[in-house]
Parts: sequence; structure tokens; C-alpha cells
Amino acid sequence: MSQHEENEQETAAEELKAGMDPVRRWTWIVLALVFALLSWHLFSDRTTPYTSQARVHALVVPIAPEVSGIVVAVAVSNNQQVRAGQVLFSLDTKTYELDLKNATAGLESARASLKKAETDTIRMRRIRRQDSGAISERRIESAEATLESARGRLDAANAKLGQARLNLERTTIYAPEDGVVSDVKINIGHFAAAGAPLMTFIAVKHIWLQADFTENNLGRMKPGNRALITFDMLPGRVFAGDVREMGFGVALDSTPPGSLPTIDNDRSWLRSAQRFPVLVDFDYPTEEGHQLTLRVGSQASVVVFSSDHTLLNALAWFHIHLRSIISYAY
Repeated sequence: MSQHEENEQETAAEELKAGMDPVRRWTWIVLALVFALLSWHLFSDRTTPYTSQARVHALVVPIAPEVSGIVVAVAVSNNQQVRAGQVLFSLDTKTYELDLKNATAGLESARASLKKAETDTIRMRRIRRQDSGAISERRIESAEATLESARGRLDAANAKLGQARLNLERTTIYAPEDGVVSDVKINIGHFAAAGAPLMTFIAVKHIWLQADFTENNLGRMKPGNRALITFDMLPGRVFAGDVREMGFGVALDSTPPGSLPTIDNDRSWLRSAQRFPVLVDFDYPTEEGHQLTLRVGSQASVVVFSSDHTLLNALAWFHIHLRSIISYAY
């Protein structure tokens, strides 16, 4: 082999070696990236836990009248926002106005009976003092018993009058606080039975998130930890919150007495992670003084900052903001 051919072979080998260098370099880059992501996942699970399994919750109250009657006015429509003390609907008052008149008349009668019993008792006592033989002790005792009975009837008449007034007031149903009425099922002429819900009230001032975290996420989490939240309904926006409390337990399959326990044979290599509810408070998002439409059951993603680790906190901040942008796509 000539010197020229040897030089060409060496040059080809060097070019082949140089061509393999980028492959090796990118292999190491990918391996380093995988290692970095795995390390971030392992450490962030406890330092900055994240979950996309979160939903909006609120106090939901069934609105039911405390008295029965025919509906004569409905002042709200379905899914309408209402203010505290705003009239929702009204019942016919004729029956309750009549009850109030009867109770008032009964009170006046009880007062008259009490006055007569007091007068009779005072007169008999005076006569008894003047002439002990004129009136027997039994008649005095009977007069005093009649007086006590009259006082009892007066108390009962006062209570009946108060109940009649209260029933009349209850014919108008008001919103307990600021919120939204939903599932309105009544119209004028509908008979409303006492205690039967006719609509649902959602209190928008008492709204929170239930975020389901895995057991591994709860290692450092505690009430008061800062959280960042993004809602699927409000893409591109991130809201601040605080951990209120963490659930102590979840429901388990209970075995009734007299039967044997059922064993769940999990044959998978990795078992499913158990999740626990974490309640997160946040300020209801507003825009230009008006409340945005954030419905009960809306989905959200939550990240909790359970330590002061600067790097992991910065990555979690970037992650939740990126998630808020990605939520535009679905």
C-alpha cells in the first residue's frame, strides 16, 4: 500500500470519528436532560408538589320555605346572581294574615281574662282580711289558681302571636348572602311545601379548591403554605392561594359485620398512588370590579410551595405559568 493510500485511509477514519462525535455528544446531552428531569421530579414531589386534579368547591344551600303556601311571585331566574337580603320568591299571605288576626284577638282575650282574675283575687283577699268568715280559704285558693291559669294563657297567647308574625314574615324568602341561585323549579301558582327545596343557592363568598395530592406530596406540606393556581376556565392567568388544611383520611371499603374481608389483589408492577384532599383558599378572581364566571366543579391545577428552595420554587413558578398558557389548547 502506498503512502498516499495510507493517508487517505487515516483521513477517512478521522472523518468517521469526527462524524460519530455529534451522536455521542447528543447522547450525553439527552442522558443529562433525563437525569435532570428525574431529579427535579423526585425533589419537587415534596418541595413543590403539583397536581392537576383540583376542582372548585363552594357552599351549596338548598332554598326551601319554612311555611307552606301558593307561590305568588318569583323574583329571580335560573343562574342569576343575587345580593344578601334580595327577595327570591313570595308565598300567599292571606292564611297567615288571618292567623295573625286570630292570635291578636286571642291575646286581647287572654289579657282581659288575666285582668278579671287579678281583680277577683285582690277583692277576695281584701274581704278575707276584713272578715275572715265571709270567704273560705278554699275560694281564695281557687281564685289564685284561676289567676295563675290566666297568666299561663296570656303567655301562650303571646307565643302564638309571635309564631303568627314569624310565619307571616316567612312567606317572603330572601337570599342568605351574596351568591348565585340555580336549579330554580318554581313559577307563580306552584304549591310550596314547607321544607321542600325549590332552588339551590351557591355562596360565591365561600369558595375554595379541593386539590387531590398523592401521599408523597404531603411530606412537607402544612397549612399556610403558599400556592399558585391556574384554572382551565381562565387560561393564561395564575392566581395566588394558601393551603387551609389537609384531609386526614379517605373512604375505605368497609366490611359489614358477619362477613369476611375482601382482598384486592393488585398484580401490577407499580401500584396506584393514594391521593388525599387538600383544601386551598384563594381570592375569587375579579376583573374591573366584576366577578368572573368561575363555576363550581371547574378544574384547576395547583402547585404548593412547601419550602424556601430558590431553584425548585423558580422551576415550579415557571411550570405553573407554562401550564396556564397550555390550557388555551383545551
